[in-house]
Amino acid sequence: MTVEAQKQPPARELEGTFLGIDGSSWVAWASYYAGFVIAGSPQTNARILGLGWEVAILVGAIAAFFVAILFIQRHMKFSLLANTYGLPNHLVTDGVFAYSRNPIYVAFFLPLASLAVLSPLASLAAFGFYIFAMNQFVIRREERVLEEGFGDQYRAYKTRTRRWL
Repeated sequence: MTVEAQKQPPARELEGTFLGIDGSSWVAWASYYAGFVIAGSPQTNARILGLGWEVAILVGAIAAFFVAILFIQRHMKFSLLANTYGLPNHLVTDGVFAYSRNPIYVAFFLPLASLAVLSPLASLAAFGFYIFAMNQFVIRREERVLEEGFGDQYRAYKTRTRRWL
């Protein structure tokens, strides 16, 4: 399938922003920060301040995340200058969206997994918090908007494509 134009979703703004930043960004970076807090120990702090290989992995994972987002957004034909995506006017079901309904959220697994260089337990805890919070506070709301806007087409997409992977 390709990018499919559909009727406009309900004329209302997407809820879930705070200070003009989308809720998914708050959840993602709060999860990452929580992982750092859990991993925090004098030894971990010394490794980070020493700018060793662990820092290179952490920074590299964040960079890979942003590169992945650029490619996904390009596929979605979104403006890379937008600070919020607003209401969708197309249902994208091809490319990476054929494997995951939320590939940008899956891309954030890279920074979360990189926390394992500091503490595998911290990385697992950050993953748990991230997946729970995204499902409860971000994805459910987005799915309601998509279902309202795209109806049966979105419901069919949901049945053949997983939420995460």
